Amino acid sequence: MTQDRRANVADSNAEQHAQTISDLQAKATALLLRSPRLSVSLILELLDIGDAQLRELSKCNPEIAPLLDKRRRGELDLDEPELKTCPSCGDWFIPYAGQRCCSDECYRIARVSA
Repeated sequence: MTQDRRANVADSNAEQHAQTISDLQAKATALLLRSPRLSVSLILELLDIGDAQLRELSKCNPEIAPLLDKRRRGELDLDEPELKTCPSCGDWFIPYAGQRCCSDECYRIARVSA
């Protein structure tokens, strides 16, 4: 393989890698912008991107620009957490990922009781 061909292949791989990173950043940006609890500056810091990159992402991803507009107008919905009662102790808790009990200890107690 000639040196020119290797350089072309390397350039092509670098472009594909950059496009993949850009796609991932766009998806992550869209997901984080849905949360009204996170500020735009915090999102930019978390993703390690700047204002110019956010503008570019909003041009190439059709989901980002409407989310930014909704944030600007204050129209993002704040999802209220779903509270459940722990079957072991009776305390209220916010379940995470299908969690049935408020703690590991209560889970063990519920397993023994069942």
